Amino acid sequence: MAVIKAVSSKAGIGQALDYVTKEEKTEEKLVSGLHCDPETVKDEMQATKELWGKTGGRTYKHFVQSYHADEWITPEQAHRNALELAENTPAWKGFEVLIATHKDRRHIHSHFIVNSVNYENGHKLQWSSADLQDLKERCNIQSREQGLHIPEKGKTFEGADREETVAWEKETYQLLKQAEQGKVKSYVQEIALAILDCKETAISRKQFIEQMADRGYRVDWQDNHKYITFTDLAREQAGEKACKIRDNKLSKYYNMDFGKGELQREFEVNSRSKENTERAREQLRQSAHRGTEPSDRGSAEANIGTFLNKLNADERASEEKRDHKIAERADREAVRERQRAEAERAVRERKARSHSKSRYRGPEL
Repeated sequence: MAVIKAVSSKAGIGQALDYVTKEEKTEEKLVSGLHCDPETVKDEMQATKELWGKTGGRTYKHFVQSYHADEWITPEQAHRNALELAENTPAWKGFEVLIATHKDRRHIHSHFIVNSVNYENGHKLQWSSADLQDLKERCNIQSREQGLHIPEKGKTFEGADREETVAWEKETYQLLKQAEQGKVKSYVQEIALAILDCKETAISRKQFIEQMADRGYRVDWQDNHKYITFTDLAREQAGEKACKIRDNKLSKYYNMDFGKGELQREFEVNSRSKENTERAREQLRQSAHRGTEPSDRGSAEANIGTFLNKLNADERASEEKRDHKIAERADREAVRERQRAEAERAVRERKARSHSKSRYRGPEL
């Protein structure tokens, strides 16, 4: 399964090129240049900028094509795939591109560093969401032709539903991940956790709103509004602009349903469970009082005690199961975060050996 991502970085183009071409990252020298020589790529890209008098602004674009750890693919094939994508990307025509393939620990990925100035006409690189989507689709075609997995949004490599943090902006993703790992506090993370806790016990919308209010969060849930808005009251009172979030944003970030329908279903389940428990307790009490002999009454009362203990044990087990699931998810996300961090660092490292401005000078693959 190959995934294409655009990488946002404040590093200069020289730092990005140095990073992606580090010796320890490119042991097999899988570095190529499209319209440039990997050995002199920094000088060539800078010369192009100076030739056309465009040395300011954004100096490059950075992309990564990464493969799942369980995908069977060689570094050489991954590099060939990256070269093919670069050579056939219309928006990169006339731009110098460095391609470097890394084999970091358990996953293989390729970096693309694209100069922001066209060496043929001096135009700045224009890159749209449609261009990125086209690149992703051609990546999927590659995978399909080679018998590799095709990524499916909201699904794992094995095809199961994901339970992880997802954000389409790098800064938001990093903040949520750090919050999940306890490194920083995020009001988004705190609201999400409060919702998960309150929906476990609330039996109605009214009770849910009250429980959230007790925790310091206002819930704006109106029938004529599509989404629920959650507000961190402490942040709002402190004058913080970032203090609100809608349920659809939470659902997107965490790949979990925080919408009205899901919450209502939880309330109904909780309500039925509470009614069943109270009904069972009442039946046991009546059974106990119907006993005529003290021994019968004592036996019935003992049964009530046993039943109530079991109910309490079941409730504790349910809470422990939920906590264990959250802990497992955090552990999985910590591993994935380390891998993603490596891929993003690698996004500033390699990309060489392919074409000089007149011909391809990459390694023989």
